Amino acid sequence: MRILRTSIFFIIVFTMTFSQLSCTSITQKSMLYRILGKLKYRITEISAELSPHIQRYDAIFLQDLKHPPTETEIQDMQKFVRKGGTLIVSGGNVQAIERLAESYGLQLKNLPNRLEYTQRNSEQPFFPLHPVKRIYARAYYIIDPLERDTAVLYGTNDSAVVLTLRDGEGRIFITTSSYLFTKNGLRFDGNATLLYNLMSTLPRKAHIGLAEGKYYTRGLNSPDSFTNFVFKTPVGLTAVYICLILFVFLTLRGRRFGTPLDVREDNRRLSSEYVHAMTALYQKGNTRMEILRHLRENFLIDLGTRWRVNPNLDTPTLLDELSQRGADDEYGILTKIINDLETSDTISESQLLDIAKRIQAYRDTSKF
Repeated sequence: MRILRTSIFFIIVFTMTFSQLSCTSITQKSMLYRILGKLKYRITEISAELSPHIQRYDAIFLQDLKHPPTETEIQDMQKFVRKGGTLIVSGGNVQAIERLAESYGLQLKNLPNRLEYTQRNSEQPFFPLHPVKRIYARAYYIIDPLERDTAVLYGTNDSAVVLTLRDGEGRIFITTSSYLFTKNGLRFDGNATLLYNLMSTLPRKAHIGLAEGKYYTRGLNSPDSFTNFVFKTPVGLTAVYICLILFVFLTLRGRRFGTPLDVREDNRRLSSEYVHAMTALYQKGNTRMEILRHLRENFLIDLGTRWRVNPNLDTPTLLDELSQRGADDEYGILTKIINDLETSDTISESQLLDIAKRIQAYRDTSKF
């Protein structure tokens, strides 16, 4: 019992720890993550522990990249887009997205001064339902020149801060501003509306893979990503602790000093032996009625426990309840046993023994 109490205590402690870690994780979600969640999209954070199976998503959102994607990652993203996926790239340093931009025939150009605001490029807005005339970009570079068929959403005819292009069955949105969708950037009405417009191109409740700062794939992780998940996330560590505690508890269960107790039931006494011993004991005191009462009470309690009925009901009601619950009464065996257990002043020792044997036989047949 002390081992059980100790195990329960540790489980509670680790559960509370996990809850605190989970709450902390939730409170540390970015503004972009929370806004996309409020728009009823399914968001999965892409991290080293939770690398993407990219085809499970409807869209990949790369926010403020700090490290350039690898060639394999770029090829995977291109395949994803060509099959109908949406790729949204929102800023980062020049080196981070230059390789990705070049893969689509685009070049980046540094600006001498930071570009604070930029206007919509066309009088015909790309998003006609909620057009935005100006966004607060704070961009340090632009996309220039444009070597393929693209739509410049914000910028000038020859350079873009925000642009879009199609590739196969999918679409790509690229902005050189990493500030647009940050916590401070989204306080600007134009930026928030632009984010809403971008999301309106996705189906309802779309599954979005959100990578902030760095994009990971399985190729960058250790060969066993399951190990990373188990030992580097709060969920995995909590599961390990609980399993360890349960293993210790089950190993030490029933153990005192010496070898563990034999869990086999080969040496257990039969309940009929107990009945015979009690019969012999009560026989010496000439208390047949006590034996009968004892047999009746124990049998009715077992029936009540097995079939979830009140053992204190009168005999007709009890039999009716047992029948409704599906108790085995083939050939009226159960009914006869219960009736024979009714109070009688003339019951003999042989009758008591016969009732005890029939009770034991019914127990074995019904697998109590």
